[in-house]
Amino acid sequence: MKTYVTSIALCAALSACAGTGGVPVVNSDVDVAQAAPGAGLPFGQIDTTCGAAAKSLGQPVVTAAGYTVYDSNPTSTVPRAHYVDGFTDGCLRQFTAALVLMGDVATHEGVRYQAANTRPYSSTDTTYEVIKAAYCGVSSGQPCGARIDALGRRTVFVTAYPSFSDSDNWVEYLLHEGVVAEAGDER
Repeated sequence: MKTYVTSIALCAALSACAGTGGVPVVNSDVDVAQAAPGAGLPFGQIDTTCGAAAKSLGQPVVTAAGYTVYDSNPTSTVPRAHYVDGFTDGCLRQFTAALVLMGDVATHEGVRYQAANTRPYSSTDTTYEVIKAAYCGVSSGQPCGARIDALGRRTVFVTAYPSFSDSDNWVEYLLHEGVVAEAGDER
């Protein structure tokens, strides 16, 4: 919670936070490690992959907010390499999953702010709240409002599952302004 409050205070002090301008509100080092294409990363880990040949990525399966997810074997239901493009450094991000979904910020807010949702905030939720506060000028737990479309142009959630069905755990990656802003386990 201290990091969250500090980040909001810092953002409030910086005039650049209120606008988009293509500058990430939050930077993270969750993807600092480098991995070769098809490295067989453990589930939950996301690494940077540079210099991969486009034909080695597999097929593009979903695109949102300037990011595209590629599936190395889209006919499979076992964990395998997935790649995401759209990052400011020009490199891909690689992770392992059996199933991947993308969700926009409006869907996230619709689920997160339901009165019936008693699930504790994850690190990804908390980081989203910092980003949302900077873009939308609203408090934690409050919908973005009129700026939701601007926020959603370069902010998206990617959810990775370790199995194709019957999975009660997952990892959520928050992509924002060309960086991985957060990665968090959900259970």
